[in-house]
Amino acid sequence: MSKNVLVIGTGTIGEPLIGLFAEHKNSLGLDSVVFFKRTPLSDERGKVEALLRKGAEIVSTSDALPEFIKLGFTNIYDVEKAYEEADVIIDCTPSGNDNWDKVYSSLNQDKRFMAQGSEHGFGSFFAWGINNEVLESEDNKYLIASCNTHNIASIVKTFSLDEGRELTEGRFVCLRRANDVSQNDSFSPSPTITKHSNQEFGTHHARDVHELFAQEGKELNLFSSAIKLPTQYMHTLWFTLRFTDTIQHEQIMENLYRSEFLMTTEKMSSNKVFSFGRDHGYHGRLLSHGIVAEQSLHVKDNVLTGYCFTPQDGNALLSSVAGTVQHYYKDDWKDKMEIFNRYIFKNI
Repeated sequence: MSKNVLVIGTGTIGEPLIGLFAEHKNSLGLDSVVFFKRTPLSDERGKVEALLRKGAEIVSTSDALPEFIKLGFTNIYDVEKAYEEADVIIDCTPSGNDNWDKVYSSLNQDKRFMAQGSEHGFGSFFAWGINNEVLESEDNKYLIASCNTHNIASIVKTFSLDEGRELTEGRFVCLRRANDVSQNDSFSPSPTITKHSNQEFGTHHARDVHELFAQEGKELNLFSSAIKLPTQYMHTLWFTLRFTDTIQHEQIMENLYRSEFLMTTEKMSSNKVFSFGRDHGYHGRLLSHGIVAEQSLHVKDNVLTGYCFTPQDGNALLSSVAGTVQHYYKDDWKDKMEIFNRYIFKNI
């Protein structure tokens, strides 16, 4: 089997994912990493050049090729060829479902297709380290859980499922940043509330986590709210978990320190955490599922409350990589993923 990966899109998720693949291509046992950029933009020439230097290849539509060549990208070819040659296609655009209908559904179905969490209904939810077993199914379509889904799922897994604690209720408030630091559009000048559009779960965040665990036969009582704040730093998650039995603060801290995918921090402001990620993360991204503010954790009787920062654009990256590597290396894919341990911090 050839081992060719095609990433669709070069935005806030696509760009670091392409770099992550390209710079670790040999360690992951990949033959090629190709990315599809639809629009030739002169102000994004530097971004494309940087990805090519990392070892990725660029493709576009046939009608856009002349414009890319004018920009100096002569080693570019038609995306139709890439569609045929790729064994794994990862859609990092907000059009995954449309692209399935228009393009992917007509391709060889031995390929693996992945889309991002905004494309609800694309396939089975997957989050690296949360439900690895789902990759062993016969499905060829997977939905990479969103950043807040990764965070909430890790909170539930760490403090409930991994410890055999019965969770009677989980409530979450996603304090969302307005937009990415690379974006000019959609900034919110004031706190803006998200509608509770789902009668059972509130917002889609709790619904998505419920569906992720329901794939394993676990039915959890979860509810979420969301509000957009005028900041570009980080999403922040407020959570409260109610259990059947009394818990102790010392037990909770032990659970947290054992977690593979949650970091801890004494920092209480998102700008401090964001700054650490900018300086020490990959492409400025922290790759852990969440960063728990230790001093925010509060335990009383059977209730745990706290705050956890969400590394948006970062914590879903390794899920896409894991879904790719497992497609090629069924027996030792987890060993290959250890190359990314260098980017995982336990405390910041």
